[in-house]
Amino acid sequence: MSKLDFNTVLAISIHDMKNSLNTVLTALDDLLEDADSSPVDTPERLAQLRYEARRVNDNLMQLLTLYRNAHGLYTPRFSPVVISELLEEHWLGYRPMLAQKGISCRVDCDPELLWTLERGLIDSLLDNVINNTVRYTQSRIAITAREERGWLVIQVDDDGPGFPHHMLGRRALEESEPPDAAQGRTGLGLYFCALVADLHADEQHRGYVELTNQGDLGGGCFTLRLPPVPL
Repeated sequence: MSKLDFNTVLAISIHDMKNSLNTVLTALDDLLEDADSSPVDTPERLAQLRYEARRVNDNLMQLLTLYRNAHGLYTPRFSPVVISELLEEHWLGYRPMLAQKGISCRVDCDPELLWTLERGLIDSLLDNVINNTVRYTQSRIAITAREERGWLVIQVDDDGPGFPHHMLGRRALEESEPPDAAQGRTGLGLYFCALVADLHADEQHRGYVELTNQGDLGGGCFTLRLPPVPL
């Protein structure tokens, strides 16, 4: 793995946040102009504002994590987490946007599944993945988790067009190239997810992510696999 070029990360993040903020400002201007007429599409505009605000927040969280990790300033804080509650919280957070866009979401997880992980990092990873899934799905999303051969497996499936061929496959941090400007936001997001997975490790194994087009809903499938992490 090559050394992370933080200047490139900054350039990608700033460009993406600028685009999202421009969208937010344009939508706010439209809402202010139409304030007296109470347009019927106001809920849709507000849902779009929420989506773009989440993208900016995701960018900032990833930027901070990548910076701290690159400079040896980040120490993960692991704790046992009830995985079904984790997934439900994310579903509830996205429910207004999903309802507005006419997207159904299924959450499936054993309510007693407990796993040791860094909650803040996994929250950021799931926000990144779900936000992108909402963007590309047609009408359905499934968020599932299970224990498989001693590993935690979290998957986010959709019924969209699937991932481009060059994005498919396993993404372990040691096998990943840092993002470059040509990759843009996609490269940065995948690198961040690979980093989060890699920080979850035991003496023999490290976490990783995988992208396939063989999900249960017929579209793209993002998979996060985490080994047991000792406290």
